[in-house]
Amino acid sequence: MTNKKNLITPIILAGGSGTRIWPLSRDEKPKQFLSLLDKLSLLQLTANRLKNKIFIEPIIITGEAHRFIVQEQLNMIGRHNCRIILEPFPKNTAAAISVAAMYVEKNDLPNTLLILPSDHFIDNNDNFIKSIKLAAQYANKDKLICLGISPTYPSSKFGYITTKKSNLKNNSIKNISNFIEKPSKEKAAKLIAKKALWNSGIFCFKHQTIVEEIKNFEPNILKLTKKALENSKEDMGFLRLDETSFKKIKSISIDKAVFEKTNKGMVIQTQFSWNDLGTYDELWKVSKKDKSNNVIKGDIITHNVKNSYIFSEKNLVSVSNLNNIVLIVTNDVIMAADITKSEDIKNITNLLRKEKRKELVEHPTTQRPWGYFENLFSEKNYKVKKLYIYPGKKLSLQQHKKRSEHWIIVSGKATVTKNNKVSTLSPNQSTYIPKLTKHRLENRSRTPLIIIEIQTGSYFGEDDIKRFEDVYGRK
Repeated sequence: MTNKKNLITPIILAGGSGTRIWPLSRDEKPKQFLSLLDKLSLLQLTANRLKNKIFIEPIIITGEAHRFIVQEQLNMIGRHNCRIILEPFPKNTAAAISVAAMYVEKNDLPNTLLILPSDHFIDNNDNFIKSIKLAAQYANKDKLICLGISPTYPSSKFGYITTKKSNLKNNSIKNISNFIEKPSKEKAAKLIAKKALWNSGIFCFKHQTIVEEIKNFEPNILKLTKKALENSKEDMGFLRLDETSFKKIKSISIDKAVFEKTNKGMVIQTQFSWNDLGTYDELWKVSKKDKSNNVIKGDIITHNVKNSYIFSEKNLVSVSNLNNIVLIVTNDVIMAADITKSEDIKNITNLLRKEKRKELVEHPTTQRPWGYFENLFSEKNYKVKKLYIYPGKKLSLQQHKKRSEHWIIVSGKATVTKNNKVSTLSPNQSTYIPKLTKHRLENRSRTPLIIIEIQTGSYFGEDDIKRFEDVYGRK
């Protein structure tokens, strides 16, 4: 039996919106939940990276809105025993790591922590494990370890770590001199010439060490996260942190809060390829390409097209005589850009947020604990959805003030509650749910239920749902 002292507790950070690869990534379904490189999502690939016997089941820290998609995706790959901690608000990595460290101490888990973003690409898992084992050795010596990546080109998209000599026999681990956050390309080239490393955002340390350093440099974060954890509540397999305490926490990265100030920081120069997949050109670099150096996903025909990333969700897309482009076609959005300037897509998403466009938030397919729905069509006074309800699942008993709903059964059997009346509907049958009607949709059968829902009214937001009963604990 493996000694607990030799085990590592992985902490997967699964918050964030990832809108630099909009419109594939959106607030409701950020990039960590998308299958961008494989049939599995980036979160699933990250969890699978931790199958080595040195790790216990990971702890996942995510937002309230994404709790069910995290749970579903982990269940799909057989990771049924992961602990999922819910942040009521995004507060950056210092708060999340502080919570994780105190949770590990409170629950007597292995005290060496490995902090992992959920949405990164790593190509060589054997070398990844070797780096983690080395990091754990120095974590046990009261050090805070960051995994550094040897840069392959000067980039303004990544943070850099400059190093200074250490008196260690292993020259792949160095003392940290400085952190430089996203320099210009010209400065990045000079940093690379001086052997600076990319900051991967992957960290390893003992929980006692990181708690002590947070206490030294950001004591209020430690105080408030401790209170948020003490007042947390277990709910359907999730741990909900206390909103009142967590809301007061300063939003700051662990890099700025601790690593830029501590004298305990060290960096390991790793031997695996890494990418944070933050923009379409980075996604293009690590994806499989055709003979014209294109990444093609979907029903796409090209003529004389090179060095491009082209995606279509459903429709046929044809492209001719264009190079170095990114073209994304979803059910509700078409986005085209120069792939060499894909960082500038953030200017588009800033405009969308300013105009409060739903396309920045809503995904064409939205996961729910009972199944999922697709947004098929939307106009000012009506909206059409396709609902897919898993066998044995049901929606909340709810009511709307600003919209009515029409349900048409496509396949399966629907159990419909309208006020105090319960009925069963079969394919080709339909029902009407007027405003202010208490209603519920259930699938009591062993086969999926598919319905078309037509909403009519003046407003279709999720905040026009008043829930009376909900087995999933939603407000």
